[in-house]
Amino acid sequence: MIEPVPSAAVDRPSLITPTFVSLAAATLVFFIAGGIVLPIVPQFGERQLRLSPAEVGIAIAMFSVASLIVRPVVGWATDRFGRRPALIGGAAVTVLALVLHVEAGSLGLLVIARALFGVGEAFFFVAALAAASDLAPADRRGEAISYLSLSLYLGLAIGPLIGEAVLGVGSYGAVWLVAAGIAAVSLVLAWLMPETAPATRTGERARFFHPAGVVPGVLIFLGVFGMAGFLAFVPVYVDEVGLSASVPLGVYAGIVVVLRLIGARLPDRLGAVRLSGSALVATAVGLAIMGSVRTAPGLIVGTAIMAVGVAFTFPALMALAVSRVGPSERGTVVGTASLFLDLAFGAAPVVIGTIAGTTGYGPTFLVSAALAALGCGLLVGGRRFIDPAAHGSTAVA
Repeated sequence: MIEPVPSAAVDRPSLITPTFVSLAAATLVFFIAGGIVLPIVPQFGERQLRLSPAEVGIAIAMFSVASLIVRPVVGWATDRFGRRPALIGGAAVTVLALVLHVEAGSLGLLVIARALFGVGEAFFFVAALAAASDLAPADRRGEAISYLSLSLYLGLAIGPLIGEAVLGVGSYGAVWLVAAGIAAVSLVLAWLMPETAPATRTGERARFFHPAGVVPGVLIFLGVFGMAGFLAFVPVYVDEVGLSASVPLGVYAGIVVVLRLIGARLPDRLGAVRLSGSALVATAVGLAIMGSVRTAPGLIVGTAIMAVGVAFTFPALMALAVSRVGPSERGTVVGTASLFLDLAFGAAPVVIGTIAGTTGYGPTFLVSAALAALGCGLLVGGRRFIDPAAHGSTAVA
């Protein structure tokens, strides 16, 4: 439960400013465009291009592989040149990538379009998180990241509904063009955004890779691997249990949105170790249920429990990473930590697609559950590797 704000807090610096709201709006529109194609690409690969599950996994993974490759450069560029150019460039590249989906008549062309999409997302996502950290008071960065990520998950909730509706009355080409049009709106909103990076940033201070992001990044990888596989293949897996893809995706996104809204301050109040440890347990339990109970109720219940875990893992760990560096290195540390997010989204579709090709999708959820449990074990057993000096700045303890 969120405690009432004490009267002494009325003079605290505001987090919800017009600039922060504008950033959240641009991010929301951007991820609605991404959400539109999320459940459609696997269907397009299997039903239109007649690809195997492994080939579909490769095509989906190229989004994250490309994002992974450029992420260090993105972090450096965001610190060196500012957040606004990265937001604008990321949105522009995304529009181009979605238009190229129209011409994707083979695996090779689909891979190219997906890779370009990943590059656009890398620039936009890192810049948005860095900008949110710039705009937040020091003791509310976890809250800022939680709120900003609401835009991402609202996109995941809204986008698939739009995508399936457009496909139902049109074609795959219509889906790609609608998504491109919505991404163009995010480009306009990003263009209207002011710069948020500190005026004192210098190219000499910015790095391509920041060690402060490694430990949070590894834990992010283990915590979101199952989510990455879920998002990639649940649109196909639902056929086995008799559901529409929008049902589990809507349950997942809805729960994450609600929990990040009502629990936005938990990353700052409870800290990364305590909150993320509990979240990893919930993720593992949810995935284990999905893998063990291969029915529609099993998928829905497992999705709901997994969503509880996912809701809190990323904001707490990203806030921890940002708390370890100064303003001029926020883009770089966000790029480093989020690199592991790309690694998970790149590896999961390939690994899970390969396993599913021989065993079906059920066992893949169990593999993902084991990785989340491993993350919890490493977090509890390796607490000494998390710098205690960083805890005080974000109440991480």
